[in-house]
Amino acid sequence: MSELRIIKERRFYDQYGNKKFAMLEEGQTVKIERWLNAGRGPLLCRVVNPPEASKDFGVRDGMLVEVDWEDLGFEE
Repeated sequence: MSELRIIKERRFYDQYGNKKFAMLEEGQTVKIERWLNAGRGPLLCRVVNPPEASKDFGVRDGMLVEVDWEDLGFEE
């Protein structure tokens, strides 16, 4: 898949592989890696170049997060 998309809403998203959360800002670019459950449920996305506000909440470049398709928009 590996498309670039943006987050439409500022909120906490589940980190992949652990029980932590990541605060992603509206407009944050993520790269779609794959569907987690064979085409349904959340997508596995990689964070691309997070802003300082997100870094204050522990978000780092390349971090994997689970994002629902409805929370993604197109990069402009």
